[in-house]
Amino acid sequence: MFSRVAPDYGRIGPPFFSHFGRRLVEVAEIPEDARVLDIASGAGAVLFAAAERVGPKGQVIGIDLAEGMVRQASKEIHRLGVRNAEATQMDAEELAFPDASFDFVLCGFSLFFFPGLDRALLECRRVLRPQGIIAVSTFGEDDRLWKCLDELAEAYEPEMEPMCQANTRALDTAGELKEVLSQAGFIDIQILSEEEEFVYKDEDEWWRSLWSLAWRALLESMEPSVLQRFKVDAFDMIQPLKRSDGLPDLMRVLFAVATTPQR
Repeated sequence: MFSRVAPDYGRIGPPFFSHFGRRLVEVAEIPEDARVLDIASGAGAVLFAAAERVGPKGQVIGIDLAEGMVRQASKEIHRLGVRNAEATQMDAEELAFPDASFDFVLCGFSLFFFPGLDRALLECRRVLRPQGIIAVSTFGEDDRLWKCLDELAEAYEPEMEPMCQANTRALDTAGELKEVLSQAGFIDIQILSEEEEFVYKDEDEWWRSLWSLAWRALLESMEPSVLQRFKVDAFDMIQPLKRSDGLPDLMRVLFAVATTPQR
């Protein structure tokens, strides 16, 4: 599914991926010349911000499980002429790097997709140098727009094809995020919460954006007639939320920064 959305990923609707990708790099306080691993790098929202930060003597490697995402990021690296970054297909739970290979490991809006989260975080710690830094972002509590959509999806669940459900965690609270990093052996864990409002110009842009995000999996599970009814109901649902400038989305995001202990 992520390979199918790759060409439009982060390109439809407000640019929240690029905004929070830059913020993750800033929160991590990455210096020039650092060697950085960007896990689940997608189309490169974090990767390109990190590559700019580390400068020509630094290096950023982005990995993603979805071949289409890697292909998209690689095309953009080539198009922009970025010489200190590369993208490759890899499983975060089985990193093909030697121990202590990186100064920083970054992961933007992806930990909650990992079925083997504990394994992935142990791999992150393994490839970090002593006192290396991991910095991650996750979504906090949903605003009204996404809460309404979640409730509508639950109402339609009996009419959807069964979907494979991984044993994942939401990681949408500071306590839960701190817990998983602590259990993986990271120390000096700091959690930062931020809010930023983005605005979709209308409901059509919002609907098209759903097809470029993880929501696509749910939409594809509906028969065409069910999908059409769902769309009508979704548009009716969001009418009270609209403003003169469009459809607002108040995004709440958690950042976590932690350190690998001395070995």
